[in-house]
Amino acid sequence: MCLLVGNNAIVEEKKLASQFQQKGFGERSEGEFVLDLYETLYLLEKKKVKVKDKQDKTVSRKKLLIHAEKKIKNFYLKFQVFKNLREKGFCTKTGFKFGFDFRVYPRGKKAGQAHSKWVVNVVSQNEKCNMIGLSRMVRLSGNIRTKMLMAVVDSENDINYYEIERITP
Repeated sequence: MCLLVGNNAIVEEKKLASQFQQKGFGERSEGEFVLDLYETLYLLEKKKVKVKDKQDKTVSRKKLLIHAEKKIKNFYLKFQVFKNLREKGFCTKTGFKFGFDFRVYPRGKKAGQAHSKWVVNVVSQNEKCNMIGLSRMVRLSGNIRTKMLMAVVDSENDINYYEIERITP
């Protein structure tokens, strides 16, 4: 069972927390094991976890989506990318503190075992992107020694990944 608190879900059972940690989910924070909202929804969809709120009421997938959309802009769009990367075998973590939507680790590695391989920015097919912003993201990814992926989600939730790198003559 997990308790939904803000942008996280606290895993209350130690055994379950240990299982999730072994599979690259969540992290320890202030003595508790927490999942981010992407991980929580993913595990809820896979029926690996049940979620409750502070009033001890069960949180359904729909309620979790509504909650997450209030907390994170374009949550569902970004969740599609998170889910796609996870199902391809990549450990995927939020990348907010790096200025990106996600950071992705090499297949078979978890956070702490290896340096992130990519940072991912998620956009819909209808979004416009300016070159100045794109240039900043590419430079930032280079500064943290990763490659930048632009994940473009179309109207049918198909995802195309574009690796963007800086070329210096």
